[in-house]
Amino acid sequence: MAAALGSAALLSVPSAQAATIFGPSAMDISAAADGSISVNFGQSGIVGGAFTHIYEFALPQNGLASGSITTSAVTLAGVGDLDLTSVFFNGTQLTGFFGGGLNEVVFANAVPILAGATNQITINGISRGNGSYGGQGVFIPSGVPEPAAWGMMIGGFALAGMAMRRARRTRVAYATA
Repeated sequence: MAAALGSAALLSVPSAQAATIFGPSAMDISAAADGSISVNFGQSGIVGGAFTHIYEFALPQNGLASGSITTSAVTLAGVGDLDLTSVFFNGTQLTGFFGGGLNEVVFANAVPILAGATNQITINGISRGNGSYGGQGVFIPSGVPEPAAWGMMIGGFALAGMAMRRARRTRVAYATA
């Protein structure tokens, strides 16, 4: 009888799915002339049970990235509800509202990206059937300032130099007793 109860308990628990790895082809990537990159990604129709989705990509320059992941459902704990249990971006855990709600949002800011290295977003969650999530991110390369930043910096130095040159010099004389 104990064995039968144990078997019944195992049947009622959704099984964990193997990790699914997605590459850049699963992401909508848009690169700008200034080197910044924005991306949209996500999955829908996630079958019931625990899941792990891993997005792997490499970028051509060092820099920083920020992003967020959101879920939404019509009814709490109903079909289509998906709970995020943890999300990591290059080892940095995203913060925000995890699990238990109709709408969840998690985010991370200024995550370091290394050029040519495999960067990874790992999403762990539980779907109650036909679940979905969406994510977005932005990458800004580090390094040389933009031409406008250089112009402002040089202009600031010039103004400071002119101000120092025009400053009146006063002579202090001490009285002798």
